[in-house]
Amino acid sequence: MIALVDVNNFYVSCERVFNRSLEKNPVVVLSNNDGCIISRSNQAKLLGIKMGMPLFKAQSIIRQHKVKIYSSNYPLYADMSNRVMQLLGKLAEDQEVYSIDECFLKLKRTNCLQQGRLIRFKILKDIGLPVCVGMAETKTLAKLANYMAKKNPEFEGVVCFSEIDLAAQDRLIKKIPVSELWGIGVRLAKRLNAIGIDSVYQLKTANPKWMKQLFGVNMERMIYELNGIQCYPIESFKPDQKQIICSRSFGQTIDNFTDMADAITTFVQKASAKLRKQELLTKEMILFIRNNPFTAKQPIQYLIRLKHVIHTDNHEQLMRLAMAGLTQIYQHNTAYHKAGIILLDLKRAQHVNQDCAAQIIRANLSNALDAIRSKYHHNIITSGWQSKDGKWQMKQLNKSQRFTTSWQELLEAC
Repeated sequence: MIALVDVNNFYVSCERVFNRSLEKNPVVVLSNNDGCIISRSNQAKLLGIKMGMPLFKAQSIIRQHKVKIYSSNYPLYADMSNRVMQLLGKLAEDQEVYSIDECFLKLKRTNCLQQGRLIRFKILKDIGLPVCVGMAETKTLAKLANYMAKKNPEFEGVVCFSEIDLAAQDRLIKKIPVSELWGIGVRLAKRLNAIGIDSVYQLKTANPKWMKQLFGVNMERMIYELNGIQCYPIESFKPDQKQIICSRSFGQTIDNFTDMADAITTFVQKASAKLRKQELLTKEMILFIRNNPFTAKQPIQYLIRLKHVIHTDNHEQLMRLAMAGLTQIYQHNTAYHKAGIILLDLKRAQHVNQDCAAQIIRANLSNALDAIRSKYHHNIITSGWQSKDGKWQMKQLNKSQRFTTSWQELLEAC
């Protein structure tokens, strides 16, 4: 039995854990630089606030209904996600972390409703986050069951397809648009609608071989999964990443080299830490800087591909490589809006010969710095180019405290 556990309105729910006065109020969380709405409480949804809506377009609704606004607090959300995933891993035979707020689980086939209710209870009791649980024989059906658990209050947040008879299943999925299926985007939904497939039931009863000819093998597999034939098993181990990206749109435009160097070296620090955490090495980097294409008269982007002599995860070596590239492409008299780095040609550290004594010393130093930053603060030790509060930092005017990851920002009991 496969279960899909999804935290309801994840970012908003994380904020509510530490501020119970928000429980019955409409709440939204904003994207980078407080641009768009990316998480909404159920109360905010009822007011007509749409996912992805720019903040300025929702201002009249926000003022009228006193909607609470929060900037994204990624350290808090990542830590809360880790807590959820660790707890779920203890409640299942196997686990696949699908996203920051979703997880597939392999469960025993007996008493699936009871297992789902236990998962929902444990996550709410131990962490304070509300979840919905969908269970079925396949991932696609588990996703669909989770959707039904969210949309139908009578299920009380838990749906198990195997405990619903086939006739009742068909009645339920006839009401669900095909666009709500896992893997069906807007364009694909329109193509399906054009050939008369509007509901999940119509796709389930379509000829898989014919649909494969029209839409490819993934559509065939989806139809099989809708009919209870498993095509996508639980993937306990994620394949290694092909690339690591660290980029940011700035809180305000940058027009001098020093501020840009501050941003780039910070990106290198974060990206190299990700490399070490995943035990990967890189030999190639793409560095880019650009202006704002929506406000500038002419979109400008400068990009350079850089190669290091050996595979490495060392912050110092990657920083020197990035600074050499930035020196080559940076042009003065340009107001830059975004920059970033992409690490490529990634290899497992254990598959690369690193017998050089200097590399071992660098690795030990990097690991020591990671440990210090993890224990105290991510920018307690920085390179000479980095500042504590660079002007490129994201605009986060309504950010809550890092309640679980910073000693200085713990919740105080009165």
